[in-house]
Amino acid sequence: MSPFIRKIIAVIVVLVVANVGFVWYGQASFDTTFQSLAKAFSENNATAIRQPNPPAAIARQIERSKIAQNGYGTIVLQLEGTYRRKPSSKAIAMHALALLRPTPDMLWAVRLESNPIVTFNALETYHGGRAKMQTMLFGIIPTGEFDSEAFAKSELTRVLAYALFNPALLACECIAYEPVDAHRTRATISDGGISVTVLFESDEKGDIVKVTSDDRVRPVKGGMAPAPWQMTVQNYGDLDGLRIPVSVEEAWILEGKPAVYADYRVTSAKRL
Repeated sequence: MSPFIRKIIAVIVVLVVANVGFVWYGQASFDTTFQSLAKAFSENNATAIRQPNPPAAIARQIERSKIAQNGYGTIVLQLEGTYRRKPSSKAIAMHALALLRPTPDMLWAVRLESNPIVTFNALETYHGGRAKMQTMLFGIIPTGEFDSEAFAKSELTRVLAYALFNPALLACECIAYEPVDAHRTRATISDGGISVTVLFESDEKGDIVKVTSDDRVRPVKGGMAPAPWQMTVQNYGDLDGLRIPVSVEEAWILEGKPAVYADYRVTSAKRL
């Protein structure tokens, strides 16, 4: 092997090691930030006033979740799946942690892996009518930030839809329910001066298997744009004493058709 080739190989090895170290440092820094926020989130033991008589479909969902026997102050979910930024994009690996409370609050951390080297992180929070999302390359290089009122409404919509993972929220007095028919219930949540609505749809067995809303915004070039949205539950399972969705798809409705952007499994749930 010539000296020149050896030098080229040495340079490549150094670059790879440096890049791996950079990625590791960025992820460690992001994880430290998330853990600090998660600690504060979990220690804030906020409670919500329960509504006495939710509609039959909602009462059934609450009962089936086993929340009466297995209460919590915070539930921590771990998710694994794939994500597409736009319908034509290649699906990339997605790893996420979500913290939810029986109140309209959410902390959401996501790591997207374009390849073994390039990673993107996003940290999203919702509380009291305010929402913020920060995106970072390698966990440390800022690439975007969203904190508009439209984004806050979009995140509150997620909080309401994610009550399927967080069944204690379904009983919150902050939600107004309106039965539409035997299988559909309209739900409106009000918090921090804003209100959003979703439609819960149940199957023949009584499980809520679909959530739709017009109150979300999706990422587009240059920012966010409104788009109809749906979440579909493929399977329920028992995790840490609760019966919650364990296989889920989320999609934007574009030109009248669902464009799936997230497909994931809930791999663990922990009640705190």
